Amino acid sequence: MQLQVVASRKLYVQIADQIRGLVAAGTLKPGDQLPPERELSEQLGVSRPTVREALIALEVAGIIELRMGVGAFVRHEPAAAASVPANNHSPLEIIDARMLIEPHVAGLAAEGATPEAIGRLNRIVAAMRADTEQGRWSEAADEQLHLTIAGQCGNQTMRELLASLWMARSEGLDTRLHQHLASLDALRWKILADHTAIVAAVERHDPPAARAAMAQHLDYVRQAMLQAWD
Repeated sequence: MQLQVVASRKLYVQIADQIRGLVAAGTLKPGDQLPPERELSEQLGVSRPTVREALIALEVAGIIELRMGVGAFVRHEPAAAASVPANNHSPLEIIDARMLIEPHVAGLAAEGATPEAIGRLNRIVAAMRADTEQGRWSEAADEQLHLTIAGQCGNQTMRELLASLWMARSEGLDTRLHQHLASLDALRWKILADHTAIVAAVERHDPPAARAAMAQHLDYVRQAMLQAWD
C-alpha cells in the first residue's frame, strides 16, 4: 500500500482523505486491517498522534472500525462517499490549549470562589461519583464542573476562551475520542479522583494546590488520549 508524505497544518485530514481514497478505489477492501500506527507514521512522515486523529476521523465518517488492542479495520460496509470531518479541531490541540489556560484559571478560582459555587462544585462531584459507581460517565457534568471553576476566576476573557474550547470538544472527532476514554473503568475513577482533588483545593482556597491538581488532571487526560486504543 503506497501513501504520500503530507505537509500541511491539518495533517490528519489529508491522511484520512488518502486512506478514504484507497478504500473507495478498492485498494483497501472491507475487512482489511490497516498497517499499525507506527508503520503509518513512518511512511507518512508524521507523528503517531496525528495518525491516530486521522483514524478517529475515519471511524467518525463510518469508513473504518477501531478495535482496542487489535487495530483499525475497513468496515464491511464502509459509508459510501463519506466525508472526513475536515473542520473539526484537533483533540490534541484542544487539550494543549486547555493545559496552558486551565491551571491558572483554577488557581484564580481558588482565590475567590463563592460558597454558592463551591456548593455547586461539590454537588457535581457527588453526581459524578454516583455515575462512576454505576459504570457511567456524564460528559455534561464534566463540562459543567470545568466551566463552573472558570466562572469563578474573575476573568471574562479566560471564561470565554474555555467556553469556546469546550464547544470545540462537542465536535465529532473529540466526542468519539472521549466516548472511548469514558468507556474505560480505571480512567473514569482516575478522572473522578482528579476532579475531587481540584474541587477540594478550590474549597480550601489554595491556589497552588488548585493549579497543580488541574495541571496533573489535564496531563493525565492528554496521556490517555495518546494511548487510546493501544
